[in-house]
Amino acid sequence: MCTNSLFSLLQEWGAWILQVNLSLLVIILCSVVAAAVFFERLVYLKRTEIDTASLIIQLRKAISDGNIALAIKSCEETPGAVANIVKAGLCKHHSPRKTIEHAMELRGLVEIANMEKNAKVLSVVAHVAPLIGLLGTVLGFIKAFGEMRVSSLVEISATQIGEAMEYALITTAAGLVVAIPAVIAYNYVVSRIEAITIDCQVTAGEIVDILESRE
Repeated sequence: MCTNSLFSLLQEWGAWILQVNLSLLVIILCSVVAAAVFFERLVYLKRTEIDTASLIIQLRKAISDGNIALAIKSCEETPGAVANIVKAGLCKHHSPRKTIEHAMELRGLVEIANMEKNAKVLSVVAHVAPLIGLLGTVLGFIKAFGEMRVSSLVEISATQIGEAMEYALITTAAGLVVAIPAVIAYNYVVSRIEAITIDCQVTAGEIVDILESRE
């Protein structure tokens, strides 16, 4: 009778371990998604960053010579958000200053949206991973205490209880292990985007001043 009770208990604990493993599987999936998004954003932002000083020198000479077509061509040959924003302004070079600035602002919104694409995934993973880990731990504790209450601790040793609690806490630890790098990665990506955005604003302002001084 005691053997059957112990066997039934082990079966139920096996089901509990499966639940914990599902939590770990979700956390691992979150870590894979976060890593993929982070490296994808790094590659994209690396392509977006350019030597703005060199671009401004080229554009200043072309604009001063009245060769707007050459300036636009230089922007088209230069990858990145800065060149795209400047090109939007150059295409309105005959318009008033406010119109040029408005064209650059609209293009800037598009470029910022492109840079921020998928970056929120890192923030979501950073917030969700610890919660999933905590959920797995809580479910594990509920199951373990339920089994201890039913069995009245007769067939369960202190070692078994300790192992069960330790295994349940693994999910919380795993969630934190995923969340901490995700927070760092998200803030790093955001800081890179902010730096590029400031660079875009400064460069756009200089180009508008050059166009206005030419007039």
